[in-house]
Amino acid sequence: MSRVPPAARLAIGAAAAVGAGLALEKTFVRRLRRRADPVTDPLLEVPGDVRHRGVATPDGGRLHVIERGEGRPLVLLHGITLAASIWAPQLHQLAGSAAAPGFRVIACDLRGHGGSTAGSAGYGLTVLGDDLATVLEELDLRDAIVVGHSMGGMTLMRFCADHTDVLDERVAGVAFLATAASAPIHPLLLSRATALGARLIDRLDRGDRMPGRAGDNDLSLMMCRLAFGKRPSAAAVEQVRACVEAMDDDALGRSGVGLLDHDVRETLGDLDKPALIMVGSRDVLTPVRSARAIAELLPEAELRVLPEAGHQLMQERPDEVAAELRALERRVLDEQAGVPAASD
Repeated sequence: MSRVPPAARLAIGAAAAVGAGLALEKTFVRRLRRRADPVTDPLLEVPGDVRHRGVATPDGGRLHVIERGEGRPLVLLHGITLAASIWAPQLHQLAGSAAAPGFRVIACDLRGHGGSTAGSAGYGLTVLGDDLATVLEELDLRDAIVVGHSMGGMTLMRFCADHTDVLDERVAGVAFLATAASAPIHPLLLSRATALGARLIDRLDRGDRMPGRAGDNDLSLMMCRLAFGKRPSAAAVEQVRACVEAMDDDALGRSGVGLLDHDVRETLGDLDKPALIMVGSRDVLTPVRSARAIAELLPEAELRVLPEAGHQLMQERPDEVAAELRALERRVLDEQAGVPAASD
């Protein structure tokens, strides 16, 4: 019997490993695509009666917002690669009417996402904070509760630091969902990430494509699955994948690089509005420690950790998100009425 050369054994082993990996991937994706949630899946569709509005920005951009219901303004800011449609469950559950008190729910497409376009100021959290101020002023919103998820939460933090006058005049409470007060990258890796970000901007300036995008395939679905906790529905994961796929390379790259210098730890403690912090126990993008760091800066804020949930709280746990936002409004009403805050 002839002996198999070492190089051939390595090649055979590598081929077997690749084959096994592809088989596992196909099995994983097949199981995920079959997974439905009869409770949350209907909530993932944007209600047919939402109102669409456009808000012009001072730098020539245009922001697309959708809204539904009446009551106290509830402004929703999504994370990077997502869109206003990701807040569909909240548009269903929290929109108020004459018969059922609730909120005037306003979900914004951040610039470069969904139907919003950037102006001459480009991208970055400072510009996004300016856009939030523009929405609040142009729609003449007062006593609003503003909710920021992931990059949307960072946008809200930047707004609170840069637009204290608009904050004081128009915002009554804030909620930070699955986000961080500084770039969620280990300090030892931050300089390397910044250098890679500069190289990416150079490529985008030359008109090159964004490298490493998975596209519309099983791999992209698996990557989006990482944003969820335990047993998400296929519809929820596909909703995220579709948002990522629809996003322009230039907007995606520049928005991502704009997160690298995020750090509001020196200013966030000045925020004196009723605040809510929510995070999933299985969030691998902005983990529980990031939420606890925000809570340490805002000792009067309430922190909620949702067991088994991941990064996409608005999709995974719409009932809990709705309940916590209603509780936040009650705290706002108590503060406005001069009722002392309950002690833990």
